[in-house]
Amino acid sequence: MKKLSRALIVALSGLTAIPAAASGIEGKWFLHKFGELRSYHGDFLNVCSGAEFRNCRSVQYGFDHRPEERFFGDTRLSITKRSRGAGGSENYAIEIFINSLPDQPKGPFIFSVDGEIFSPNPGQVISGSPEGYNVSQTFSITDPELTEKMIKAMRDGNSLRILHDGYRETRFQLRGLSRALDANDAQVNGS
Repeated sequence: MKKLSRALIVALSGLTAIPAAASGIEGKWFLHKFGELRSYHGDFLNVCSGAEFRNCRSVQYGFDHRPEERFFGDTRLSITKRSRGAGGSENYAIEIFINSLPDQPKGPFIFSVDGEIFSPNPGQVISGSPEGYNVSQTFSITDPELTEKMIKAMRDGNSLRILHDGYRETRFQLRGLSRALDANDAQVNGS
């Protein structure tokens, strides 16, 4: 009986160590095989590339409708801090991909962070990437005033809800977003 109790204790203690070991990479930067510097923060993956790894974004992928598609996923939320030239102000760009959207999403779009509603004006949401490239099933928010309000709410929030395309819904969990954005700032600033 004593041997059985010891075996049970060893087995149970081994099971509790698995999540702790898996979370051991949380917040630690590593060099990915694609040549990018990466780190995990809650539900977000930080990806830094370019000279001295100073071009950083925080990304979350969703895998809802096509479980066999494990590389691109069904949804993607990407947040990048952009600079407006030398000495210019910084603002965020929010890029969202949803595979069920038409090739050029036109909206209307309504965003909600834990019940706080953001209804963008025409022109505050653009089809494609933040840089204006025609990226299928993707839209971006680059308006500095809107992104500042949304990022502030998202840093403190739990869930981003997006109503789109005839009021279909897509959600992103925001666990770890503040840590991810802070880690990107530290990487970009070399601290």
